[in-house]
Amino acid sequence: MTRPENPLISIVVPVLDEEGCIDELVQRIGEALSGLVVRHEIVFVDDGSRDRTPERIAAQHRANSAVKSIRFTRSFGHQAALIAGLHHAKGDAVVTMDGDLQHPPEFLPKLIEAWREGTDVVSTVRHQTEAEPGGLKGSVSKLFYRLMSSLTSVRVRPAAADFRLLDRRAVDAFNSLEEHFVFMRGLVPWLGFSEVHFDYEVGKRFAGESKYRLWRMFRLALDGIFSFSVVPLRVISILGLFTTAFGIVFGIFALISFATGRVDGAGWTSVVVLILIFGGVQLLSLGIVSEYVGRTYEEVKRRPRYVIESLSGID
Repeated sequence: MTRPENPLISIVVPVLDEEGCIDELVQRIGEALSGLVVRHEIVFVDDGSRDRTPERIAAQHRANSAVKSIRFTRSFGHQAALIAGLHHAKGDAVVTMDGDLQHPPEFLPKLIEAWREGTDVVSTVRHQTEAEPGGLKGSVSKLFYRLMSSLTSVRVRPAAADFRLLDRRAVDAFNSLEEHFVFMRGLVPWLGFSEVHFDYEVGKRFAGESKYRLWRMFRLALDGIFSFSVVPLRVISILGLFTTAFGIVFGIFALISFATGRVDGAGWTSVVVLILIFGGVQLLSLGIVSEYVGRTYEEVKRRPRYVIESLSGID
């Protein structure tokens, strides 16, 4: 597909309390794109920062008209910030990246080059480095990707990042989706546009500390699984059949034991074990169904995914 000779590249950057990174990020993006025949805009999406992040963005906007911003009334989450940025970005291609400089701006020319060659989606995969999450956080991440591969038909690459370039066609298709619970790492492949992947090495956080805690990762994982798979509901049916069969077999065994006089004692241990097994299965099943019901409830309310307090440099 033919690309514009002098395209506009929109760079969407969700930020939350990143006052120490704003100036460095703008400078490095400008340096990375300076050798390319492109125009660019940097769309910061402030997800309810409580530090001086809004002031730093405003100062950059006054000094550079390419810097624009969207500010939420409160924190609506990283995925909501990405959605808002994609809805307001005007570029022929749109790059999404984090604001902590762990997504290196120096990698932008490679993404743009692949896009110029005709690819609609240029994604990145984190290369294994010392910066990779370890311990419990890393284990949860690996488990999540395995579950996504097993439970859904959408292939989500392990260590995939929200550092990607989308062609305008892909952006428009994504913006047409109206679901409330959004998992971009699954929705982008689901769209079906041509895609390539590049490995990149995670940079060190320039300032501040990570806002992506274990609970946020867990919540994102649930959104990904329950948004793309009904397998958990089928598992409930299988568990129901299994426990019913187990109960029938155990009941037959108990009757035979009683009839032949082999029952020696009140049998309270067996009763307790059965109650725990069946009670656990019922509670697990109820929890899974509740996740789907809760998401359906949120969807039908049709509340906006975010509320904007102010815009700078954006119509």
